[in-house]
Amino acid sequence: MKTNAMVIARGLVALGVLVGCTRMVRSGPIIDGYENAVCIPVEFGPGITPPTRAWDYQLVTPRGMTVHISGAQMPGGRIDLRYQSDYAEVVAANAGDYIYPADVRFDRQKERLFVKASGVPAAFGGPQTWLFEFDLAHRQQVDRVRVDPTVLPAECKVT
Repeated sequence: MKTNAMVIARGLVALGVLVGCTRMVRSGPIIDGYENAVCIPVEFGPGITPPTRAWDYQLVTPRGMTVHISGAQMPGGRIDLRYQSDYAEVVAANAGDYIYPADVRFDRQKERLFVKASGVPAAFGGPQTWLFEFDLAHRQQVDRVRVDPTVLPAECKVT
């Protein structure tokens, strides 16, 4: 007889297999977009211990849209956006537990934000690197891909 605990345990194992087996990509439009985008300034976050990469930047797009970008490379880390026009807040990238933002870039022509996140998930598999693509004009994430980190350029330098 199957108990609820057994059913839940099997479901978690299946989820772990699916997450752990996500195919890594080595090329494609999101990698090209990230490589060609410009760095959003990154600094060591004041007041964050231990010191870590952090973003706190006001971006003005070519069309005049102003978006505040914030986040840090730490537990619970994600990249948040706040639009000046209506103060709407949106999460641009949240890779989940133990995978933190590592780099943020902007494609001025397409008004797309690219976020690299990396780390080691708590329960399944080894190190992972993810790229996120966020359309600032439409306020939505358009892609999220697990990538081979060896094909990516070096992260933006801390200012």
